[in-house]
Amino acid sequence: MLHFVGVVEDIYDKTNAGRVRVRAFGIHPPRVSTDIEDSVPTQDLPWATVLDGSYGVAPVIPSIGDWVFGFFVDGREAQQPMIMGRLPGMHMNVPGGTGQAGEDGYLPPESIKNYGKPELHRYQGGEDLDKGQTLNQFSSQTFDIAQALTEDTFDEPTIAPPENNYNNRVFASKSGDNFIVMGDDSQDATSDYILMSHSSGSVFQIDPSGTIFVKAFGDQYNTTEGVLSTYVKGSSHHNVQEDWSLKVETGSGKVYVHGDLDIECENFNVTARSKMNLHAGVKTNISAPGISMLATADDINVGAKKNIKIKTGTEDNGGGFYLQALYGDLHIDSYKANMFTETYHKISCNGTKAVSDQEIPYKDKGHHGIEINSPSLIHLESPSISAKSSSLISLESSGKVGIKGGSAIDLSAGTVGIDDIVTMANGVGSSGADSAVSTVSSTRGDNVANNSAYVSTTEVASVVSPGELPGSKAKVPPVVKRLVSYITGLLD
Repeated sequence: MLHFVGVVEDIYDKTNAGRVRVRAFGIHPPRVSTDIEDSVPTQDLPWATVLDGSYGVAPVIPSIGDWVFGFFVDGREAQQPMIMGRLPGMHMNVPGGTGQAGEDGYLPPESIKNYGKPELHRYQGGEDLDKGQTLNQFSSQTFDIAQALTEDTFDEPTIAPPENNYNNRVFASKSGDNFIVMGDDSQDATSDYILMSHSSGSVFQIDPSGTIFVKAFGDQYNTTEGVLSTYVKGSSHHNVQEDWSLKVETGSGKVYVHGDLDIECENFNVTARSKMNLHAGVKTNISAPGISMLATADDINVGAKKNIKIKTGTEDNGGGFYLQALYGDLHIDSYKANMFTETYHKISCNGTKAVSDQEIPYKDKGHHGIEINSPSLIHLESPSISAKSSSLISLESSGKVGIKGGSAIDLSAGTVGIDDIVTMANGVGSSGADSAVSTVSSTRGDNVANNSAYVSTTEVASVVSPGELPGSKAKVPPVVKRLVSYITGLLD
């Protein structure tokens, strides 16, 4: 076997066998030779087999310009070369075709970028801090990031810089800008890290304390064909600068929070295609400048274990309470009823006959007008009571009818018809009106006239106000802060 040292000039083996073409020193003349007849073009060099000590697990092909050591299996025939290894640090020879005329050079022009380059990676030799993605990673480090919905802030972890540590293990691409560093803490505890870095600046790092840091300078996607389970023993915070969305394409979603759940936003929209259930163990409070409820196909049902209280309006706005059911009924059933108005009270009816077939609270087909019914008593009390009809007024009682006036009772009609005996007391006896009136008054019990002193006060509706709306927690850009400060200074 004939051993040799040479330089790699071609690595593009179309058989995909990983072979390279090597110009062996002393066997093949330099690419630029003083004797043209002795020149051997690159395409005429024999293909050399690269020995692979990884047995196919991680084969490595030398780069163009690398100096290698090998041997010719066929000895001095020099047609079957094999490469045993690479000689590092041999990039100091001037490329062929450069310098003075007639100068010999073995370094191919394609590898000019490696001329004078340190052989060890910068994460071992500690040089070339200004090369690659290091500056981009350091300049993009963000500080004082607002923790989601808290007053705390945090800083992005610092990415481990290149260092002079020969114990580090570096797995790098041929350009050296894509690499994995297995740090070694035998010299310094701060070197106990694992770093995976991409030429764009995207990085994955495990620092000496075990903290994992992932930063993407582009987009980041996570896709799982199976189940994704996440367990956080401490707290979990997510701060999103733009939009956030969650979609469950099939199945259901559940959210459980042991403590309080606070949601703050500009507009809050909830859509349920079927039912929506809201349940609170103590109380549900809803507060807004305006509240609207609409049932598009069914009833609105409101029930309470105790009272239902509704309060509206203030002295300033005079807000009222309005119910409208122009095409249906209004039913109010209660144990007792108390109605009070400050100025006036009107009950009006068009008198149109009902044509509906409703059975509740009774069959009402043909009913019309205003009816006041009571099996025991109806009492009207006022300084003035007026009853007027364009047709007929009827008073009927199966017992006595008492009409009593403090001064006089005037009856005026074209015709007055009296059917039965009329007793005239002439002011000295009793016509029976007193007893009839007193009998009616006694059946009322201890009732007193309704007035402002008896308007409900303890049963007035009360609500819990959430107070003022909190300000937006959106982070204000520094330039906006400076502009606001400048304008405020001018105003002051």
